[in-house]
Amino acid sequence: MAFIDINLVLAQPFFLCSLVLFLIGWIITFIAACTIGAWIHLVWVDIFYNLFIILGATLAVATQSVHNYRLALLTFIGGSLTLIFISIDATINVSHAPKLSAVAAGLLIQSFVLIFWVIYFGAEEDSLALRTINGFTIPRAHGAAGTGVASAPNGVMNATQPQDNNNLSSVVVAASSNYAYKARALYSYEANPEDANELGFVKGEVLDIVDNKGKWWQARKQDGTIGIAPSNYLQLI
Repeated sequence: MAFIDINLVLAQPFFLCSLVLFLIGWIITFIAACTIGAWIHLVWVDIFYNLFIILGATLAVATQSVHNYRLALLTFIGGSLTLIFISIDATINVSHAPKLSAVAAGLLIQSFVLIFWVIYFGAEEDSLALRTINGFTIPRAHGAAGTGVASAPNGVMNATQPQDNNNLSSVVVAASSNYAYKARALYSYEANPEDANELGFVKGEVLDIVDNKGKWWQARKQDGTIGIAPSNYLQLI
């Protein structure tokens, strides 16, 4: 079961900045629309529609569920862009109406963010765009895999970063542990031959996980092999 972890959002600078920018545009649109009233009903559809997108995208990243909902997110984002462009066309061309110009400005900001999110949530995990975005991921003290898009989008932590093998001595592998989680390998990993506790796996392999705290997770493969695996190569499912 995936739990909400706000640190996963904070660890994704690109997504976090775009989310703040989206909220700024949404607030501008909302305040301007409140001062106008119900003159353009479609604007209110945009406002509530985009609010659900904000909540959905944030929850997907915070629960490491982008890989499960990326197609749904992209579908809703496409619908939102269509509504936004129609509303912008209806408001930006009205002369001597500063309040409508403010509505259009807020919608325009939101549209820029949504276009970025199409790339962020839609790009494949090995694409240049997503690898560049994930390269700015902030490591976490209790590091779980992020969301990026395969992540996600959704935020996936950069799997090319070397692991600190000096931390391995603090990880104790217990065969009798309760494996409460499952995780999918985002990338293949070759175990360090100098450490008998490390677990190697291939991309897409599903592992049983004891706890999702720390840089290394105790894991069990389907054949019963037990060891530790780097958390930024895995994503909870």
